[in-house]
Amino acid sequence: MPTGYRNYLSLKHEHKTIPYGGIGEVREDGDANYGFKDIKGNNKLLDTIPELKRDPALMTLIRAINAPQTGIFSVGCVSDSHEDKHHFRHSGYIEFSFNSVAHIADAGHYFPLFFNFEQLLNDKDFVARVEFNWSIQPVTFIDKGVWGYTCTIFLNTYFSDTKLAAKEIWEETLDVLNQYLSTIPNDHPDYIFDLDK
Repeated sequence: MPTGYRNYLSLKHEHKTIPYGGIGEVREDGDANYGFKDIKGNNKLLDTIPELKRDPALMTLIRAINAPQTGIFSVGCVSDSHEDKHHFRHSGYIEFSFNSVAHIADAGHYFPLFFNFEQLLNDKDFVARVEFNWSIQPVTFIDKGVWGYTCTIFLNTYFSDTKLAAKEIWEETLDVLNQYLSTIPNDHPDYIFDLDK
């Protein structure tokens, strides 16, 4: 059966550092940067992230990623809606990292996540019209003295005829990511960010 989605993997060579600052200044792409927050295992901080207040589906996904039982944590996220000639779509991204000093040192550890997600989409007969671009990028967690890689999943829904249809596709997209990313096990105890806060 033909799929409505496109799921692909890329590598970004530009190095970044975490934490990164931000006080809500607007970037060239129109999004605002509020800086990095360590929210692993700490739901109280979710309400301090402006990007999540306007998107309940994104809030649910970020909460699931940062639950104590997962082996990953969120680095950043954003979502936005777009209109062009009475057609509507959503876009955004979620960036995450394994919560393991040793595990993030090898970019290859992200490939099984990508591959198994593709299998999940196929098994579920997922047909929402959306692009998933998994992008692996080198990073340094400055405060922790740790070097490795994070993964950002850029999300772009295709245009729909109504705002409601675009919103439903966006929510379906975040829901399937939630189902998958929330099951990544906490198998590596050499934490970058401690769960005891």
